[in-house]
Amino acid sequence: MISTLWNDLVLSFHPLPKKCRGESRSYQAECLAVHRPRTLEEVQAVTVQFEQHYNYERPHQGSSCGNRPPRTAFPTLPELPAVPDLVNPDRWLLLSDGLSVLRTVSHKGTVSIDLKDYYVGQAFAGQRVALQLSAKKQAWLVIQGTQLLKSLPLKGLYAAALSFEAFVQLMMGQARAEQRLRTAQERRARHGSFASP
Repeated sequence: MISTLWNDLVLSFHPLPKKCRGESRSYQAECLAVHRPRTLEEVQAVTVQFEQHYNYERPHQGSSCGNRPPRTAFPTLPELPAVPDLVNPDRWLLLSDGLSVLRTVSHKGTVSIDLKDYYVGQAFAGQRVALQLSAKKQAWLVIQGTQLLKSLPLKGLYAAALSFEAFVQLMMGQARAEQRLRTAQERRARHGSFASP
């Protein structure tokens, strides 16, 4: 658990070009699986050793590194900006304004978007509808053909800035929820739709 947490949150290799950036599986296979740290202090110690080995000693086969360690291939790199003190967890809304998705209304009259169910109406069960994201209205606009059927207020908005640490915790919780859902879906696909998740 600590290893996964450390890997997800704190592991910060020097910024490298995409082709030369190490995957977390290298960190998992070449560091955590070998040393098997049990405390945060042990994770920090083996991570420092691995970072030194990975960046300065271990040849990288990516074409941009030319079979050289990343810090040999790229000795000077720009500094990364500091993380912000506050993060707007609803900023995605402005960036995604106008996004449209198609959904088939379930027999219960709902559609599902990003693990959230929205009620469209049982009269539309089995029908396809378009949902367009409106940042201004903070809602999904339900459209069928050229007709606006209704506006569904977005679920899960925070309406306030979060500390960077709180935002990271929020993202980790969402990632775990998505992983659990994906695992349950894969299990159902393997064992049939009647197996419990």
